[in-house]
Amino acid sequence: MPIDLRPITGKAIDPATDKSTVSRKYAPQNTDNRSRELDSVALTDTAAQLKQAMASVAVINTALIERVAGQLEAGTYEIDAEHIAEKMIEMERRLSVEERGDE
Repeated sequence: MPIDLRPITGKAIDPATDKSTVSRKYAPQNTDNRSRELDSVALTDTAAQLKQAMASVAVINTALIERVAGQLEAGTYEIDAEHIAEKMIEMERRLSVEERGDE
């Protein structure tokens, strides 16, 4: 049986699937195309640059995944916090330089 949250959100959540559904009674009735045109999302320059940079990166590095999985299974995986921090600082510096246009 769904939990009725319509007074708050106009949606009911089915606990069996943990998904929400919009009640037709409370769903927005405005079908005016003009109101849809006003809804938009704009990325910041930094977000757009990050998106562009990530487009050229391989999504899945299977060799790395297999190596880390093997180390985790063997109990030999170690986290190098200093290396991670250095990489985060390097990425932040690159993004701030690109944002200023100092390339």
